[in-house]
Amino acid sequence: MARRIGSRYVALEVLGRGTSGTVWRGEGPDGPVAIKLLREDLAADQEVVARFVQERTALAGLDHPNIVRVRDLILDGDTLALVMDLVDGSDLRDRLNREKVLVPETAVEIVADVADGLAAAHAAGIVHRDVKPENILLDQSHCLARLTDFGIARLADAPHRTRATRIIGTPDYLAPEVIEGCQPTPAVDVYALATVLYELLTGYTPFGGGHPGAVLRRHVTDAVPGIPGLPKGLGEVLAACLAKTPAARLTARELAQRLHALAPELAGMPPLGDAAGDRMVGVARPRPDDLTVPQRRAAMAGVVPLVPAPEHAQEDSSRDTHLSLKRSALPNLRYEPAPEPPVEPRRRRWLATTVTVAAVTASLGAFAYARLDGRSLPWGRNQASIVPSEKPTRATPSARPPSPAAPWSDWRSAPRTTVRLVGDPDAVLVDGDRVYVFARGADGHVWYIRYEGGRFGAWQRLDGLRVVFDPAATSPQPGRVDVFAVAAKDHRIYQRTLTGGRWTGWQPVDMDLAAGGGLDAASSAPGRVDVAVRTREGELAVVSGGASTPWRSTATTGSGRIVGSPALTSRAPGSLDAFVVRAGDRQLMRVPYTSGTWRPAVEVGLAPTADPDAAATSGRLRVFARAGNALVERVALPGGRWRQQRVAGDASGVSGPGVVALAGDRLAVFVRTAEGGLRVTTGAGL
Repeated sequence: MARRIGSRYVALEVLGRGTSGTVWRGEGPDGPVAIKLLREDLAADQEVVARFVQERTALAGLDHPNIVRVRDLILDGDTLALVMDLVDGSDLRDRLNREKVLVPETAVEIVADVADGLAAAHAAGIVHRDVKPENILLDQSHCLARLTDFGIARLADAPHRTRATRIIGTPDYLAPEVIEGCQPTPAVDVYALATVLYELLTGYTPFGGGHPGAVLRRHVTDAVPGIPGLPKGLGEVLAACLAKTPAARLTARELAQRLHALAPELAGMPPLGDAAGDRMVGVARPRPDDLTVPQRRAAMAGVVPLVPAPEHAQEDSSRDTHLSLKRSALPNLRYEPAPEPPVEPRRRRWLATTVTVAAVTASLGAFAYARLDGRSLPWGRNQASIVPSEKPTRATPSARPPSPAAPWSDWRSAPRTTVRLVGDPDAVLVDGDRVYVFARGADGHVWYIRYEGGRFGAWQRLDGLRVVFDPAATSPQPGRVDVFAVAAKDHRIYQRTLTGGRWTGWQPVDMDLAAGGGLDAASSAPGRVDVAVRTREGELAVVSGGASTPWRSTATTGSGRIVGSPALTSRAPGSLDAFVVRAGDRQLMRVPYTSGTWRPAVEVGLAPTADPDAAATSGRLRVFARAGNALVERVALPGGRWRQQRVAGDASGVSGPGVVALAGDRLAVFVRTAEGGLRVTTGAGL
């Protein structure tokens, strides 16, 4: 029976029930949603309600592809509800129940995705406190693992509710310091996630089975059982994350980086559970409860523990539901050789599972938490959903591999959005390793996607403003992204800022300027933002400002009337170079800015057929543009000369480029395809 939730949502059918509430499939102003109704006793608890109100900004402020987004928080009479994205997929527990163990490559890729999400949460000062397979959704639409249930443990952690034990979480995944009564830190999430990885590889958790009190004791006192056939590098990562001491563990970001680097080495390796099962007295993929103590000891004899037990710890000799092991006297870890992988790497198996609409229903239920477009969430205001993609998140190389000597890689495709991209992309590098790519969608909104380490994330939509022309972005200081767009309603320039994993809302740039074309942005000094725009009169204008500096316009000279959108880059502090296409003969012009003055425009010697983009590496100025069916790069040489090369094969049907300088003087060039998708090529250029 349908039930109205607040003034904007309708709950249609129950998807699942957990200990903290019931999850419904619902409808909102922007389409299907999942709605979690918290238990009545929680909704009636004034302390929980107060926490709910206090936490709402934090619970709705994260923006990351591997965290499921909270859209709205509802407090209406005796109803306490969370509105979230309806995830197209199943949870990791369902997958584990079906397959018992996962191949190492798949297990590592899933956990690496979750570690990426945790790293973003920890950077925002948020600790999950209940990482487990039930709270990891395998999003089939995005081909991503995404973490849910942020904040539920914290909301329920009211003093009068937990005075007896003060332990919040699931016993199998609790870090030793939590059991000992210490305040949870990000290290508890790393420990829990490493426990999940151990479970994916073996089919059971290292300390599970039996009475919860016995499970808790083992976390504190026992060695972590070794895994036969575990590759050395993966064993080292597990050992570092399951350390008894929090300070000895990897951070979530370090864990993600290590696992992403390890995944290619594990391609084609069979499940470790198969190899281990043959040694465990003929029982295939056993759980700890399935074997007697003597059987387990015989099975694991000679396998070195990943993490030794604390010194002077008493072995739990009475436990008959936990995997025992023979402790080695060697101080260093030893690993049995892993089986040789077949030549053909196997694909990510978990992506081939049947697509179902799922919600987390075990223990704490299926509260989904993640990306929000605004820094704060107005009560009752809805945000746009994450839009499914049609292709895997990992960048897909074209069928023809690039030549090792080729200066540019073959094109790689990003996941698709549910709307076509209609504008030229713009890209910005943040903190030396992450690229954000922005583009205009056919729905009139700005869309963006993250590209890091050769992998794409999921597309996100920036709600709240319908735009015309193409957006632009820059990073004026570490950890910050500023994106600019022209509003359809008044043709003024609006700005949004991403910092600390959270977006501000759209704010107008305080300039009496009506844009007549797209934008580009650069940063000519730390904290300073420079935006180039074609005015309605067809002239180039550049406005500059910053967090503490009012916006002002700087007059340019010599460019005359222009068409299309300008490109803007900075070669050095205090310098700018704008590139525009002159009306009439469509010649590409460079307009330099040095010593506080815009200099006369000069021809570059190219007549592009799409808007250009520019970048600078090691002080060398580079401009990219499409000329006919070719995408070309021109590099400025001393004496006003230019050198040109063709970029990455046929460019027929693609848009103008979005170029970003990467580490090591490499560049990434993004283009929109004729089908409305996004492609990238990387190279060192000329």
